[in-house]
Amino acid sequence: MITLEVFVDIFSLRNQGFSMRAIAKKLGIHRKTVKKYLEGKMLPTYRKTKRKHSKLDPYRQTIRDFLENDDYQATWIHDRLRNLGYDGSYETVKIFVREVKEQNTRLAYIRFETEPGLQGQVDFGDFQVREPDSSTTTLHAFELLLGFSRGMYVEYVERCTMESFLDCHINAFKYLGGVPAEILYDNMKNVVIDRRDGKAVFNVEFIHFANHYGFTPKLCPPYSP
Repeated sequence: MITLEVFVDIFSLRNQGFSMRAIAKKLGIHRKTVKKYLEGKMLPTYRKTKRKHSKLDPYRQTIRDFLENDDYQATWIHDRLRNLGYDGSYETVKIFVREVKEQNTRLAYIRFETEPGLQGQVDFGDFQVREPDSSTTTLHAFELLLGFSRGMYVEYVERCTMESFLDCHINAFKYLGGVPAEILYDNMKNVVIDRRDGKAVFNVEFIHFANHYGFTPKLCPPYSP
């Protein structure tokens, strides 16, 4: 059984012109597995597993607070956590400290161009609109921006549902006259439902949609939209 992420990669590589054999070699899976999903176009199914709680969970915000004040080493933080009652491993602390430091030092992405038709970027933001009676209404703005031409489609909706999110995509594809090969997303809940061991868990309904329209979803690193 493959993951949704590998399923997406299979079709992405196929769209780039890779053979089944090349895809299998690149992803480290059997060629028959590649053939099965390319011909069947069926999403992989798997049983939901409960997320395991870590002894570090109650101390994660404390670690973030430490690192906001100074660039402390994991050994220093581990010693302080033990004084606060943490009895887990040092290795767990070290891994999380590294993740937080990477997030804190990651630079935001700025304007860039891609090849024609290669990539679009999607954002879904909130706007507060003041009505004539002084009340406030929240509208959600969907935006799809093409990386090469800077062509843009914007649509305002009243509810941030999966249905409206997908409908906005369809309207954008019609307006812009096509579908880019890949679309870059921030880590929004309609696209990503969880992160496990540093890897994104995609929304199954969204992956169905992306597969149907033939584009590959790509994610910005966390905290670097």
